[in-house]
Amino acid sequence: MIPLHIDVKGKKVIVVGGGKIAYRRLCLFLAEGANITVISPNVISEIEELFHLGKITWLEKKIELEDLKNAFFIIAATNDASINEWIAANIEENQLINIVSNAKLGNVTVPKTVKKGKLILSVSTSGASPKLSKEISEKLIEQFEDDFIEELDKLYVERELNKKGNSR
Repeated sequence: MIPLHIDVKGKKVIVVGGGKIAYRRLCLFLAEGANITVISPNVISEIEELFHLGKITWLEKKIELEDLKNAFFIIAATNDASINEWIAANIEENQLINIVSNAKLGNVTVPKTVKKGKLILSVSTSGASPKLSKEISEKLIEQFEDDFIEELDKLYVERELNKKGNSR
C-alpha cells in the first residue's frame, strides 16, 4: 500500500449505503468538494438533510451496474456483505473503491485524517482498528502548537509566491 492524498474536488463519488458509516465517509469527501451521489433505498436523517440542502444527490433505490459507470471513487458502505462484494467485482479497471466493511475487497483504504492549517496527518492501522487510528491521529496533531501551524502556513504562502516568480 502507498499512502496518497487525492484531490477529489469536483470528482464523481458514489456512496452506496445510507447509514452512519456511509454518512461519516461522505462527509470527508463532501468537505473536499467531491460531487457525491448516495445510492440507497433508505438513508439516515443527516444524509436526507444534505440531499434537501442540495449538497448531495440521493438515488432512493438499490445499486445497479449502470450506477457505477464513470465514478472516480466508490464507497461501499452497506450492511450487506454480498452487495459490497458485488460492487467490488463490478468496478471498472481504473476506478478507486473503498469497501468499508472489508478493506481487502477494495483497492483503497481511507485513513483517519486530521488537519490543522496546512498540516494534514493521516493514520491507518490497515483496517485493524479504526478507533485506534482515531486516537493516534488525535494525539499526533496535539503535538503541533499554533506557532508551528502559523509558520507552516507562512512557508506555504512563500513557496507559492516563489513558484509564481520562477514561472515568468
